[in-house]
Amino acid sequence: MRPHRARHGRPSAVRVSLALATVVALSCAPVAHVEPPPPKPVPKVLVIGVDGVRTDRVLTTRATYLRALMSEGLYATGHLDLAPGVKSLSGPAWSTILTGVNPEKHGVHDNTFNGRQYTRYPDFLTRLERLRPDLDTLAVTLWRTFFETGLLHQVDWHATLRPGVDYAEHLKDEMIIRRMTDLIARHQVDVVFLHLVNPDKVAHKHGPLGSEYVTALDTLDLGIGRLVDAVRRRPTYPNEKWSVIVVTDHGHRDEGGHGGLSPEELQIFLLAAGPGIRHERRHEAKLVDVAPTVFAQLGMRIPADFEGVPLGGEK
Repeated sequence: MRPHRARHGRPSAVRVSLALATVVALSCAPVAHVEPPPPKPVPKVLVIGVDGVRTDRVLTTRATYLRALMSEGLYATGHLDLAPGVKSLSGPAWSTILTGVNPEKHGVHDNTFNGRQYTRYPDFLTRLERLRPDLDTLAVTLWRTFFETGLLHQVDWHATLRPGVDYAEHLKDEMIIRRMTDLIARHQVDVVFLHLVNPDKVAHKHGPLGSEYVTALDTLDLGIGRLVDAVRRRPTYPNEKWSVIVVTDHGHRDEGGHGGLSPEELQIFLLAAGPGIRHERRHEAKLVDVAPTVFAQLGMRIPADFEGVPLGGEK
């Protein structure tokens, strides 16, 4: 019996020693360094509103930066589809752009802003602030009425020109662009809205067919290029995914002016470039599509009362 016990005892001891050796060997092996996953890019949106830009005149100019955005994303042209009593004016158009609903709901039919329903249908920046207070929102317009009427209501940082100061007309947009390029390039921002007016002012004074209007459009294009460049110069840009939207509110008659129903006055366009927005040309631009596009590009649920659809498709 002893040989039997000895025969079974030795292998047991060997197995224990081998197990210990394996543990020691494993404990001495170098630990592999696992890189953490890269941070998820943060979505951000820049909306550039350009007042009184006639679509058929845009591509008669160099439009270097506008063409570059068109080559990256979606360019849609179209005409305002106005209900009876609604004029081709800035008040109704910008109300539609910012609220995401048509005049029948937001209540603005002309530049008096009488009948406005902004409490019920707030602008997209106000909606974002209420849903995501952590977002940094900025808005700048030369038209103080946007703030005085409540069309732009709840925004982290906003600015307009001081009343009573006689600024040179051609410098007004330049002041806004200069300020916003600095803010975009150097500060925390998530959603930006600018409203630029010089093309509209020039068209009212000189009409949209002359050299003055061409110069205004070329200057506007350079300003858009500076704004996009400011986005790309952000230190955090590699960890961000930006969308850029450019929209106009109405066109102009050949002699200048708008408010009626001629095809030239009703001209509009939308340009959008960003993640998920494919390169495409469309002919059914609708102003109500701007607000849902902002929400979609931020990865947020689109409010049920919006009347448009996101330009990148449903999200």
